[in-house]
Amino acid sequence: MRRGAEQDDVLLRWLTGDGYATLDAITGGALDVIGVLDRDLVIRYVNWTVPGLTREDVVGHSVFNLVPPGYQDAARATYTEVLRTGIGTHLETMYSDATGLRIWDVRVGPIRFEGEVIGLVVITTEVTAQRRAGADRDRFFSLSLDMLVVAAATGHLKRINPAFGETLGYEMSEIIDTPFINLVHPDDRGPTVEAFNNVLRGNRVTDFENRYRRKDGQYRVFSWRSTVDPITGDVYAVARDITVHRTTEAQLHQAQKMDAVGQLAGGIAHDFNNLLQAILGNTALALEALPHSTDLEDYLHEIERAGRRASELTVQLLAFSRRQPLRLMLVDLNELVRNLMKMLRRLLPENIAIDSIAAPELASVSADPTQLEQVIVNLCVNARDAMEGGGRLTLETSNVVFKEQDRERHPWAKPGRYVVLCVTDTGLGMTDAVRERAFEPFFTTKSAHKGSGLGLSTVYGIVQQHDGMIVVDSEVGKGSTFRVYLRADTRVVKPVEDESRSPSPRGTETILLAEDEEMVRRAVVHILEGAGYRVLSAVNGLDAIRLLREHEEPVHLVVLDVVMPELGGPETWERLRSLRKDLRVLFTSGYADRQNLQRLPPNADVVAKPFRPKELLSRIRSKLDESPTRS
Repeated sequence: MRRGAEQDDVLLRWLTGDGYATLDAITGGALDVIGVLDRDLVIRYVNWTVPGLTREDVVGHSVFNLVPPGYQDAARATYTEVLRTGIGTHLETMYSDATGLRIWDVRVGPIRFEGEVIGLVVITTEVTAQRRAGADRDRFFSLSLDMLVVAAATGHLKRINPAFGETLGYEMSEIIDTPFINLVHPDDRGPTVEAFNNVLRGNRVTDFENRYRRKDGQYRVFSWRSTVDPITGDVYAVARDITVHRTTEAQLHQAQKMDAVGQLAGGIAHDFNNLLQAILGNTALALEALPHSTDLEDYLHEIERAGRRASELTVQLLAFSRRQPLRLMLVDLNELVRNLMKMLRRLLPENIAIDSIAAPELASVSADPTQLEQVIVNLCVNARDAMEGGGRLTLETSNVVFKEQDRERHPWAKPGRYVVLCVTDTGLGMTDAVRERAFEPFFTTKSAHKGSGLGLSTVYGIVQQHDGMIVVDSEVGKGSTFRVYLRADTRVVKPVEDESRSPSPRGTETILLAEDEEMVRRAVVHILEGAGYRVLSAVNGLDAIRLLREHEEPVHLVVLDVVMPELGGPETWERLRSLRKDLRVLFTSGYADRQNLQRLPPNADVVAKPFRPKELLSRIRSKLDESPTRS
């Protein structure tokens, strides 16, 4: 008889009679499924089996009848390895039955007789609940938006979730097993070590804040909650990135402080002007009453000059407090800078070079050009004073768009389209403390009699009044860059060809015009009729609706003023297009009021007043020639 058969015979004799009963007595009440396999991997004993099968269905049959599809090869390799080596091992299988997917942990051990492996004992435990719980924990760890960290008592990172690595810009493999303290801002390491030791002593830490260094060198502010595992000694911690919150909080505090100072400055300026009016008025009267060429006249002239200088200071205070009235118009910032260059060169000494870099196709801005000139001049004078030994001053314009997600890197940014003016100098630069106070009124680092401390505060007030933003980047010894962000206007100023070069576009279509200003309406009618068009002239929106209803012949284009009494241009258009679906529309507007422009339909065409006749006729011809579905 072959050796394997002898071993199988031994196993079978052992499992008959009292042996089988003994196994039942031992394993019958076990929660695990316990079975015995012979060397041919035939089941010779099982204490119980899954619902739907009996022991008679299982015993005497190959174990592979119970192994789920997809696990046959792995199970065969496991059983064969234990038979060969006599060393136990395990594997996991998944099995579906009427109750759903079930996960089993299968532990396989050798049965020996006289030093030989004569069979296998297989203990199968259902671990579905445990594995699902573990999988849920792993998924939660991986998918959590909060940063999850497990650190050893030594401070080395044992496990981090993807959110932690992504926030700091590292691959997880780059920082795992490294001391977390290496990532902490040097100024925060002392308090961080103290808090970590406090956790190791068994105390929970909540709302602890410190700064962590990103891979790109920037720092993020984290708020931590942590506790220690009393068994392993590991520290479990949860962090949230509160950088934007803290930056916004600081900006709000700064804005509130600036607003408070602005209100105070504005109040002082108004009251001070009343006093100055009395001083200067009485000084003028005294000068008129005095005989000429007296010492007293010289004194009075000095008083008058001092009063004039004080009056200039109040003008700056009013600008900072945003109480100066604005005269808004469409401004090309490139053109504004270009026109100022001659004067700026006179302001700067010969040892300071000045460059101007104009962005092509720069959007226009709705602004007070006089106030913008003051912004540019003040920034240039400030740069000049920072370059006493000479240097280079650069004025550069550009277009930029801020999206909501950009606030992650630029918390001060308000979403939208902007025109940017950058004023960069190669001067002394500023410390962090000076930069934080740069826009405060009367704050100056200049020596006595060299500055009032109102130049940058005036710039700040004007920019704020234009609903813009201003930020400064500066480093000691490396100069400063002031960036002024002004909202881009929805209208882009484009040069208009000289009317004398080519004839104006003409046509024979019918145009419905609605314009409430009589002089404008008459002028536009003359322009259109002179170009061959038939014109239906309405005094307002309601009149335009009436004319369209009464006019049975085709109307090819509607020209509507945006702002009209009773019914504005956008509202008139909605009612007109409900009457005739094939209408096209062109809007005209006398000013770039955002509230009115927001009421216009998407992609609306707008002609800004005042317009040249050829510009209007070109826009009308272009509108008439396009598909009506674009209106």
